Amino acid sequence: MSHAFLFIPAAGQFEVPSFQKGVQALCSFKRVQISDSAISANASLAVAPPAKATDKRITRSTDDQIWIADFGTWLPLSAEKGRDGSWLIEQYLAHGAEGLACRLQGLFAIFIVDQRGRQVHVITDRCGSLHIYWRQLADGVAVSTSSAVLAQCAPSTFDPVAVHEFIATGIIYEDRSLWRDVRKIGPATVLTIDADGARNRRYWDFSAVEPESLELDEAVERTHAGLVEVLKALPDTREPLISDLTGGYDSRLLLAGLLDAQRPFHTTVSGSSDHPDVTVARRIASTLGLQHQNISSPPLPTAEEFDVAVRMTDGEYDAFDFARILHIHRRLANGHGISLNGSFGELARGYWWELLWPRLARRHPLDVAMVARKRFAAIPYDNSIFSPAARLDLASHMAEVASRAIAPIINYPNTTQMDCVYYTLRMQRWQGRIASSTNQLWPAFSPIGFSQVLEPILAARADARFRSLLVRRLFQRFVPPLANIPLEHGYPPVPASPFNLWRFTPLLGHYGHKVWGKVAAKLGLHAKRVRPTALPDDSTLMRETGIAEWRQAPIMIQTGLFDEDALDKILGNNSSIRGPRFEQWRRLMTFEAVTRKLL
Repeated sequence: MSHAFLFIPAAGQFEVPSFQKGVQALCSFKRVQISDSAISANASLAVAPPAKATDKRITRSTDDQIWIADFGTWLPLSAEKGRDGSWLIEQYLAHGAEGLACRLQGLFAIFIVDQRGRQVHVITDRCGSLHIYWRQLADGVAVSTSSAVLAQCAPSTFDPVAVHEFIATGIIYEDRSLWRDVRKIGPATVLTIDADGARNRRYWDFSAVEPESLELDEAVERTHAGLVEVLKALPDTREPLISDLTGGYDSRLLLAGLLDAQRPFHTTVSGSSDHPDVTVARRIASTLGLQHQNISSPPLPTAEEFDVAVRMTDGEYDAFDFARILHIHRRLANGHGISLNGSFGELARGYWWELLWPRLARRHPLDVAMVARKRFAAIPYDNSIFSPAARLDLASHMAEVASRAIAPIINYPNTTQMDCVYYTLRMQRWQGRIASSTNQLWPAFSPIGFSQVLEPILAARADARFRSLLVRRLFQRFVPPLANIPLEHGYPPVPASPFNLWRFTPLLGHYGHKVWGKVAAKLGLHAKRVRPTALPDDSTLMRETGIAEWRQAPIMIQTGLFDEDALDKILGNNSSIRGPRFEQWRRLMTFEAVTRKLL
């Protein structure tokens, strides 16, 4: 994903100091250089490419009246190879911004400056996975690929709801960013800005899904065919693609498409040599003759990796965790053209539907309170650190968020409503934050998230997706070895029958362990000893980043969002923190890092 800053001056504004300030902030905070810019009385646009797309430019119409900047990876719907910015201009001139949006799929954002009508349009992908933000300033409207950059364009304060969400869950939801006046542009949106102000239209939502309309075999055929077509249409690269390969279902689903697409590719996995993901991936690669590698990250990031992680994520994702992701992707980018992963494959397996069983596909409102309690507010955290200004009842809050997400489809099957919650909340704001950050280094995305693949998945009958039947049948139909090699838990991804039930005996141990874990937690027992997870105080990371000193005098206390005494207890001695609360500690340190950069 290229970086970008777009500014649309208010009526009567002829000077553009906010554009200059925004571009300076973009170059300074993201540490990039502008590769192309276009300035007019109606709008000004600057782009800066990632390391593996240094030739990225603004596409201009022959009369210079239309400028288009595209970000991420998009394909026409249906997939066609070789389309570029000139095609986007042709489609925009023929069909308008909304018509263009409906003809695209992928992980993308499109900026359009139309000087003829003095309008600017911003188009986001259907999931909103590529994060784009906007802000109303005194002298106009600014749009950027970075929320932190927009926060530097004028005095900014933190959004207490977003800060609570991030510290408690690691995710920020709906249109919020860490900053009160900086808002994320929603999924499947055309934002239009002109003399009349800013307004947005949704060009797609879950009401377009046709649930329960495809039988198992047709869903399998269409899902695989769509995936193969998307993979074939991806841009050519001088270097092979690299694809995640683990012990689970989703990377196998992607692998099945890659094998039939016949694109040059390698596979990779991360973890210790005896980890189940690693051992299963190694077996798959050996069986299929794949060029495969295991790349692991060190236990702690370097100070440089931590700093870059804060900048790439705008402080809106655990920088310790993203530094690990960054370390791996930097190594993979050396020798490969595009990174692929199996995200969105969970939807093919009826993810979270176990909460609905046995009443699958019933047409009644989803129990959002139950979903919020069990999926969004299930992990404990220390709520006492927040001041009254930022304190939430997380379960109630997330129930309201989920309720708003499913409002257009309240009469749809409960399974479709659950898909909508997972897609709109979890995938957009968690997976999308990772994808938006990683794409600042090089193209990294999931082809399963493209519309041509997801449409048949979401239309499949519930009984075709529950217990991963769709993907099991797909393996059996197209790549039988993938159906026979056991998953990371020891049982194979084939449909069960009376003739192979013996192969599923590992399920007894797997689910027995999960049940015991829940019982042990309720009884106050430990199913297994929890290993220390805190960072050693004398680590190079703690010294060189300044974290060791930050804990003693955090400037986040100046925001008014935290209780000083409670915050001091959790920050002062990280060696006493274990498990989920250590993740909270890491997010607090991420928030402290971005606060120090911007306040």
